[in-house]
Amino acid sequence: MFLKKFALFLIFFSLFAFYSARAETLSSTNFQIKDPVIGTGGGYGSSASFKLLSEGDKVLTGVGSSISFIGHYGFLYYPFVTSAVLSANANGSDGDLTWTASSAGQGWGVGGYNVGKASVSGGPYTYTNVGNVLLYTYDNMAPGDYCFVVQTYDALGYVIATSNEVCITILPTIVFDLDTEAGGGSGESSAPYNVGLGVISTTNTRVSGTTDAVQMIVVEGETNAASGVVVTVRNANGANGLVSTSVPADNINSADGTIANGTENYGLCVATAGLTGFSRTSPYNTGACVTNSETNDIQGLTSTGENILNSATVPMVNGHAEIIVNGAISGVTPARPDYSDTITFIATSTF
Repeated sequence: MFLKKFALFLIFFSLFAFYSARAETLSSTNFQIKDPVIGTGGGYGSSASFKLLSEGDKVLTGVGSSISFIGHYGFLYYPFVTSAVLSANANGSDGDLTWTASSAGQGWGVGGYNVGKASVSGGPYTYTNVGNVLLYTYDNMAPGDYCFVVQTYDALGYVIATSNEVCITILPTIVFDLDTEAGGGSGESSAPYNVGLGVISTTNTRVSGTTDAVQMIVVEGETNAASGVVVTVRNANGANGLVSTSVPADNINSADGTIANGTENYGLCVATAGLTGFSRTSPYNTGACVTNSETNDIQGLTSTGENILNSATVPMVNGHAEIIVNGAISGVTPARPDYSDTITFIATSTF
């Protein structure tokens, strides 16, 4: 009888001990720990600067800190980073990229961004380090399809995230702008584009520039065409040049040569100063041509047209040229207040 009671006691005690050692499930809105293990004890370590108290088999999370250090415990403390969200748009021959800022923590920090460009979706990409900015522009891109991504790198230069890919199409582009300015430069004028030569006398040749307050023709342009751009010029009256609207038989002729007081002539030349992107082309590529000069070497205008500028058969950005208008009369040129001509400029490219 005694043995049976002892056996029952052991069975009851074992069941009680097993049940009392079982732990409840721990949970929060972000995680759940099923049946956590009870620790077996701990100890402490110390130095001249700090003391660390601990317990063995710790599986819960937490943070411990002192003046000199911070400790993160458990399994939730890993570096993290958010990827940039990229947007891209075609702006003429330019590709404009913008993206959202990445954020990082727990050992990672955002050092900057690499922008990747490819000709097909998925790459391979050619990367450009743009620093810690949120926009970048690829200028004067050749016509075609392009795809982009943005890499986020940390303080050590290691890539820690890559954005979404965005693809755009760059179309063949040519931009051409005319303005009439007395002093040149890049000022903008609006139609009608008139150049008034004023009163011409045998002792006062009229020429573009500030001295005579005569406007010049400012040409600006760009293209992503591999062959560049060519600009031609033609006029309405051909060699008759400036023709009187009231008496069409009266005119100031237009011919190649050097402008001089007392010698009838009218025409254009391209100033070498301020020439950017564009080059003077035959027959306008010889002779002196400056503002405020009454002795420029000019080209006579034709109604069929002649080349005046080009971009040396290469793509061009921010092209700029200043075309000088020159006019002179002789002692037998009829005096008229209504001499005029219409000049047309045409820019062409091959794609």
